[in-house]
Amino acid sequence: MIKTLNLLLPVVSASSLLALNIQAATPFEACPTQAFIIQTPSALTITYGVDLSTGSYTVLSSDMNTGKVNAVGFSYHDSFLYGWDYDNNTLSRFGAEFEPEPLNIVSGKIGTTFYVGDVSLTENRWYGYRSGHGLYSVDLSVDTGDYVMEKIASAQDMGSPPLTDLAFHPTNGLIYAVDNDGYLLEINPEDGLTTRISQVLSEQALGFSFTFGAQFFDVDENLYVSNNSNGYVYRIDLQTEVADFFAYGPISRSNDGARCALAPVISSTPLDFGDAPDTYQTSFDAAGPRHGIGNLYLGSRVDGESDAYLYPLSDDSSDGADDDDGIAFVTGAELGESALLLASASTVGGYLNAWVDWDGDGHFANDEQILNDRSLSTGENLLAYEVPVWAEPGQTWARFRISSTPGIGPTGGVADGEVEDYVLSVSEGNVTLNYYPSASEYTTLAYEDLWPREGDFDMNDLLINLKIAQTIRENEVLRLTIDGQVAAVGASYRNGFAIRLPGVPRSKIRQESIKLKVNGIGVNARVLDADAAEAILEISENIWTMVNPGEGACTFFRTQDGCGSLMRPSFQLSLTLSEPVPVTQFPMAPFDPFIFATPGYARGNLGSHTGISTPGRSWEVHLKNQTPTERFDRAFLALAEDRSVPGSNEYFLNEEGMGWAIEVPQNWKHPQEAVDLREAFPHFQNFAESSGADHPDWYTEDKANTAVLFQD
Repeated sequence: MIKTLNLLLPVVSASSLLALNIQAATPFEACPTQAFIIQTPSALTITYGVDLSTGSYTVLSSDMNTGKVNAVGFSYHDSFLYGWDYDNNTLSRFGAEFEPEPLNIVSGKIGTTFYVGDVSLTENRWYGYRSGHGLYSVDLSVDTGDYVMEKIASAQDMGSPPLTDLAFHPTNGLIYAVDNDGYLLEINPEDGLTTRISQVLSEQALGFSFTFGAQFFDVDENLYVSNNSNGYVYRIDLQTEVADFFAYGPISRSNDGARCALAPVISSTPLDFGDAPDTYQTSFDAAGPRHGIGNLYLGSRVDGESDAYLYPLSDDSSDGADDDDGIAFVTGAELGESALLLASASTVGGYLNAWVDWDGDGHFANDEQILNDRSLSTGENLLAYEVPVWAEPGQTWARFRISSTPGIGPTGGVADGEVEDYVLSVSEGNVTLNYYPSASEYTTLAYEDLWPREGDFDMNDLLINLKIAQTIRENEVLRLTIDGQVAAVGASYRNGFAIRLPGVPRSKIRQESIKLKVNGIGVNARVLDADAAEAILEISENIWTMVNPGEGACTFFRTQDGCGSLMRPSFQLSLTLSEPVPVTQFPMAPFDPFIFATPGYARGNLGSHTGISTPGRSWEVHLKNQTPTERFDRAFLALAEDRSVPGSNEYFLNEEGMGWAIEVPQNWKHPQEAVDLREAFPHFQNFAESSGADHPDWYTEDKANTAVLFQD
């Protein structure tokens, strides 16, 4: 480090120093890519140079020859750092020697401390914010040696934001900051007008408290914030208002940062990246895992690249050298069993962390970590891990990261070590599949949606063909697959369709495992009802969105001849239980399939009975004697033709014992539009009145008036 005249002088006042006309400071290189972090962990004030691409840092100055320095900004106009100098009680300029050059503020100066500040890119002017006082600025371009502090806005005018740093945007001239509550703020430097945009980080979601004492931009308009307590750096995209974990940086109680906002975030040396698909946040743009290359790595070698070569174009394919050689799977990965692997380390002193995408959703979750800060000896280490019972069978991805930094996650940059991604096959082991009604047949669910009025009772307002498969292991249910077809929609009302698992808490369903496909295409929709304690699976809020009745005079779908008869929209729902449930404690198939009123749509004259014309989820129709869900409005019971008696567990039936929903144990040929079920199947009424004792085969075609059945 170059010693300058300032280093040999005792600490003097700003006016005395300027009177000596000492001009020893050397500007930094134009717009350096590194970030400057200034900390005072003890008696000395230290400056670090931080490579944001990995979070690695070097000491640029071990002693800035002054006390605490805060509210620091980098001036693009003259390539100096400016920060509030606590020993000299003024704003000081710092060059490449990191020695203070106090500025003589002749008027407007308040107090002795500023924690928050930066230098504008549109003008050579420092801006500082002080809690309880407001936003101030100092023009740095004056050539008289006398500086003036101007007040821009009071803290009250700005809404008294709890700031610990701020940063100027590289192009629009505005100030941005993430406050102590995790909210992204936009501040106009002309008048201090402060706008709260959105909460981008929360202590509840992160699991720890934060104080973002260092904040700065890159040329791509990303805002970076560094947490004092753990050094974690987050990158915030202002367009999406999303914060991603980015890198592991230095830790300090006293923390301030500055950076040239027009510089890109790049590494000065090659880094090691993973090569899994980018759904796992593998690439640099996705804040993927990246390691500075040194003496610590997995296996026998590590190589570097400028960015990830995503599967199937791994970096091994690009250079012909396989550096993913540190992990060997000794045993297969079988549901609910322990498995073994060998991990090889180049040297001692590293921590191994690993994850497997057990549910196959394309990213690594916290509960998918299989190794946590495992210390390795040089050479091979035999390690055990557990395969959860809720894992999806088939091929998936695993990620292994070794570093001297403990506690790292599956993404983000770190100073040393290596990341290796692997394809892993997961097998089911000794499992069986239980089908309902069989592996090749469907059961049929038929609904009349005029409840509690009897209506035409054609039982074709909604027809669903349903088939259920349960995966069983050691007499416990692991997961469900529900296949369905919309066989008919003869309703002018709008209905949704859902399936309840009676007695199964919502918490038993692994939310991340739920997959819904409609006509073979994945649907990004909420399936598990978040407002119910039981597990309720909503297939669709409006079945009409799945069907097309056809051309011409077609009003309904597959209840009028020639209307949609060649098409049956399909859906498939699969899910995994968070923990297995004994078969004896699991509800019997087909569970509790029901229809409900599509939210926002009126329901005929229902309002005249209850005052509720658009009931939404509070209106339901279930199979006869099935208890309604907790979201059902029991004021609808016993209205009009309904003869429900909750005390006797009798629901959704009329005085003749007929229900507004029935299950037919086959792919059933249904009545045409407006044809009463009892006309189409004359024995049905005897079946209903006898509670199923008489004519249990009423639904077969030889018991039917085939002239009024729908013809495919």
